Amino acid sequence: MVLGIFLLGAIVTFSATLVAAQGDVEIGGNMHQVKQQAQVQVTYRFRQRTRLRVNSSAPVQLKMDCDAMNIGDRIFDLAILNATEDIALNMTCRQNEEELGVQNGSLVRNRVRAQVRTGFCIQIECNLTVRARIGMEMTQGEATRASWAYFDDETDEWVAVESTYEDGMLVATTDHFSVWTVVDGSVIGAGLWAVIGASLVAVAALTAILIRKKKVQVVQ
Repeated sequence: MVLGIFLLGAIVTFSATLVAAQGDVEIGGNMHQVKQQAQVQVTYRFRQRTRLRVNSSAPVQLKMDCDAMNIGDRIFDLAILNATEDIALNMTCRQNEEELGVQNGSLVRNRVRAQVRTGFCIQIECNLTVRARIGMEMTQGEATRASWAYFDDETDEWVAVESTYEDGMLVATTDHFSVWTVVDGSVIGAGLWAVIGASLVAVAALTAILIRKKKVQVVQ
């Protein structure tokens, strides 16, 4: 009897360990709320399609709303890196940015024209300022010239951030939560634009001098 109870307890414990290690939670609808433990990566799979994978350095109260029927088979990864106290996190995922209230954004700051890649936009809200790593699973070909970008409400622009391709995912690190998506177009830093701008000004000035000099020579 005692041995049977011990074996049953061991089986339950082993099963729970497998669930925690696998980290997959099937969600039949669009919405899900859960209190997730710290340092445990869990994948929430909505309608057997869209996966939201979450890991946090502190316990997190998650509230998720994911339109998986329209988004389709995608994997989004969010890792909270430096939280030291319980946090509350809301994530709303839609196929298009218009569905999250973004109407006019079409340009990325730094003068890079960017086309928003429709298919996945996420609005993230957090009660604390934390540093996070976001990622989207894609092929290396899809990640070419792709960047994560957030929408700036004040300028009505998509602001691209430095993004890298790591382990099959396009990733970026940020402490700014708002509406995020992946855009086409390389991020050109402000320093590089300053050099380009200065070069253009210098070329224009030199051209003007040559034109004036040529006119003077013709008059003579």
